[in-house]
Amino acid sequence: MGKAQIRAVETAQILTRATGFISGFDYTLNPYVGCQFGCAYCYAAFFVSEKRRDDWGYWVDVKRNAVELLTKRRVLKDKNIYMSSVTDPYQPVELRIGLTRSILEAVLPESRQPRLVIQTRSPFVTRDIDLFKRFRKLRVNMTVTTDCDVIRKRFEPMCPSNDRRLEALEQVKAAGIRTGICITPMLPLENPELFALRLAASGADVYVAQPFKPSRGAFAASTRSMATDIAREFNWTVGAYRQAFSVLRRHLPHLYEGRDGFMPE
Repeated sequence: MGKAQIRAVETAQILTRATGFISGFDYTLNPYVGCQFGCAYCYAAFFVSEKRRDDWGYWVDVKRNAVELLTKRRVLKDKNIYMSSVTDPYQPVELRIGLTRSILEAVLPESRQPRLVIQTRSPFVTRDIDLFKRFRKLRVNMTVTTDCDVIRKRFEPMCPSNDRRLEALEQVKAAGIRTGICITPMLPLENPELFALRLAASGADVYVAQPFKPSRGAFAASTRSMATDIAREFNWTVGAYRQAFSVLRRHLPHLYEGRDGFMPE
C-alpha cells in the first residue's frame, strides 16, 4: 500500500496487560504492528527487531484474527482499554482494511462494552463517529506536537498536518464525544502563546504534554536518535520545553504532564 508492505499475521493475543506509563488501564489493544506514519521519535520502533526498526514506517502487520480473539473474551465490560499504545489504529492501511472499525463493532454490545481511550494522529478518526456515540465511556485523544508545519515535516514527514488533526478533533467534539489533545512529545514551537490559544479553542476535555524520553537502550520506550539529532538543530532542550510548558499551562484547562495525563475515561 503506497511504499508500505502490508502483511496479514495471526496473533496469540489481542489484549495486553497495561503496565508502566499507562498502568492506569487494564489492557492495551493494538490492531496493527508497525505504523505507516513512521515518526522520527517513535518509541514503538524499539519493540521490533533491528532490521524492521530500520524500515519503520514502511511495513505494517495486520492482526487478521483480532476480532475472533475479542469475541472469545468473556470479560470485557467496563474494562479500561487503551487503543493503541504502539501503533496508530487509524493509519492509512485502516482505510482499506477497516480492522479498527470491526474491533469497535465487536465490543459495542452493552453486555461486552469496555471503557475506551483511542489514541491517534489521523483525521480519518472521524469516520467512526457513529460508533463512538454508542459507547457509554469513550475518549478520542489526538496527538498534536507542534504549531509549525515545517518542524512537523522534519519529525513527522508522513503524517497529516496539525490543522487537519485539530479540525478532525473538533468534529469529534461537536458530536458530543469527549476528546483529549496529546502534545507528546512536544516538538519545537514557534509561538507557544498562540499555540495554546489554538488548542484551547478546540474545546478538548483533557490536555497532556511531555518532552522526549531519554534513550535507555534497545527495547526500551526511548526516543530514536534521529529525533534527538533534529531537536539539537532547533536548540530544543529540556529547558526550552519547560518554558513552553509554562506558557501552555496558563491557557489550557486540565493540562497534565507525562503519565498523569494518560488516564482512563
